[in-house]
Amino acid sequence: MRIFKKIRVQLVVIVTICYLLPVFVLGYFVGGPVLRNLKAKTESALAAGMDDAMLLAEEGARKLVTLSQDATYDGELTDAASQRDSGAISDGEFLRRARSYIERKYSREALLTFAACFTLDNPDLLLVNRAGSEAAAEYQASAHEAVKALGGELDTQGRFVRLNGRIYLVRNLMNLRMKPYGMLVLGVDEARLTAPLAALASQWDARLDVSLDDVSLGDVTGTGKPGLEDARWDELPAGQVSIAGVGQYAMMGQALDRDYALRAGLVLGRARLYGDLDAFRLLLGGLILLLIPILGVIAWYVYRRITRPIAILSEAAGRIEAGELGVTVPMQGDDELGTLGVAFSNMSLRLEELIDRNYKEEIALRDARIQAMQSRINPHFINNALETINWQARIEGSEQISAMVESLSVLLNAGMSRNDRRILSLREELETANAYFYFVGLRFGDTLTSRVDAAPQALEHTLPALTLQPLIENAVEHGIAPAGGGEILLRCASVDGALRVEVSNSGRPAAAEDRQRIEAALRGDSQSGSHLGLANIAMRLKLIYGGRADLRVDTAEPGWTRVYIEIPQDRGTES
Repeated sequence: MRIFKKIRVQLVVIVTICYLLPVFVLGYFVGGPVLRNLKAKTESALAAGMDDAMLLAEEGARKLVTLSQDATYDGELTDAASQRDSGAISDGEFLRRARSYIERKYSREALLTFAACFTLDNPDLLLVNRAGSEAAAEYQASAHEAVKALGGELDTQGRFVRLNGRIYLVRNLMNLRMKPYGMLVLGVDEARLTAPLAALASQWDARLDVSLDDVSLGDVTGTGKPGLEDARWDELPAGQVSIAGVGQYAMMGQALDRDYALRAGLVLGRARLYGDLDAFRLLLGGLILLLIPILGVIAWYVYRRITRPIAILSEAAGRIEAGELGVTVPMQGDDELGTLGVAFSNMSLRLEELIDRNYKEEIALRDARIQAMQSRINPHFINNALETINWQARIEGSEQISAMVESLSVLLNAGMSRNDRRILSLREELETANAYFYFVGLRFGDTLTSRVDAAPQALEHTLPALTLQPLIENAVEHGIAPAGGGEILLRCASVDGALRVEVSNSGRPAAAEDRQRIEAALRGDSQSGSHLGLANIAMRLKLIYGGRADLRVDTAEPGWTRVYIEIPQDRGTES
């Protein structure tokens, strides 16, 4: 399994997975459930449209039947017929009432082309609404005789009939004894009745065949496209059924009532119904095929721009590891790997140069170390000599000389940094500060006042070695000495777990150029030529505490200069 740890192999595996994963997702999830879902939704949309269109057409057919029934059941014509039979009204009055009824009842109905009635005892006298007079004249000329012949077959039921290419709804008019006394003929506007179904067929670019009772309305859209066989109409169950044929799709709908039977058959090509799905399948297959050359391009690019440069770098790194110096790689370019190759070559050449120089300088470095170790003999010798002088002064009873020697010994010990200790306790630093105060006290006598105020809880806090003495020396050299005397105050306290030190001195006030040099020293600039102690302390605090220690100088109070240091006790990495 070591081969899989190579980044080149991992990249090849990743690229392959990036190809196979979308192919699997597109092929299985999108090509399976998604397409099936889209197909079901498409068929559902067609079925829903068929339901809505059938409902609207059924409402029209039911409305026509209801209008034909009203002529008998609302009582107006029936009462007039009964009054005529009893002699209460004349035939002329009956005809007037019948014509008025036909006019009021049917003239405004959009589904009707005309409405007419006649009595059985005078069938040739046709009572017609004025709006449908033209259609009624056509009816009387071509279909009236056939309608009169139907009277004996109808009984109490109405019937839709097609005569000479026109659709009529015919019904017997019954009196109170349920005997026919006439007939009602309603001309059906076929286009309006089948308009919802025709709109559906037009939307789907399909053929629509409609039948009403035993009357076939034929292809109401006039497309001339192949339809369903006549035998299939009789095989339809109640409700709807989908029939898939070769190259076509049929949707059946029917509405059965005791007074009518409305059937519709929608036939459309499968390409029209599933055209979007087929296009989606082709697009899906094209995408999968297109991914193959894309995969090849990606694999070539990964090899040329990633795996091959990585292999070159890996081989070069192995040669350097084996001890071959100055190895370079033939890699250039503006991208990251090109930049890395150039940097690798430069680094290899630089490494060869440095190692070569290191061999040449090794002897000189060893000699420098020996000289550095030897140089430490002189301070130790001076310290031992001072101890001898101090012992002799005590024998001779010179206490002041003894004190001076002891103070100088403390300062020398601090300067030599015995045991290479860089961090000391405040207690140890105060010993060095007091020794220095002793010497400057001898120098200035009564003109200098010094005071040390150190809180007991702060004595064990730590700070870098030789922090207090340079601050006191800075106060003496830049404040006390120019003024010929003054006061120095050293305060040490523990504040919120940190050590806070304040060194204040009176004397010569700080001029503008002094403040500029102080600011430079606080930034660690030791090139200014003065305030070197401040610059040294600032640099050491920054290196040891990483910027968490605070060092600042306040010259705002006239005649006083105050230096503040705050040192955290959770010390960072020591330099």
